[in-house]
Amino acid sequence: MHPLSEYARLIIDKMDPDRTYGPEDLQGMVPDASVERVREIMHELWVGRQVERVGYSGWRRARSAPPHRSESASGPAPSVTPDELFDHDAFADFFK
Repeated sequence: MHPLSEYARLIIDKMDPDRTYGPEDLQGMVPDASVERVREIMHELWVGRQVERVGYSGWRRARSAPPHRSESASGPAPSVTPDELFDHDAFADFFK
């Protein structure tokens, strides 16, 4: 994962967990940034799974679940072939 930009780190450090922040709240955290720049920063944090969207324009600091892993906690998933998924006997008359 890429390191966060300076403004992204500044915003995420100031955000309280599980509190909703509107655009005005976020722009108050970095007053020299434009509204468009705040949107870019929040997009960066969203892509980095540091924040979640709340409603139309709100954000909340809540670390999202990591992307799905190829192996579960109980080990790798068994490999299945297409032939194993299809019940050939049930459709034996259909393919005559």
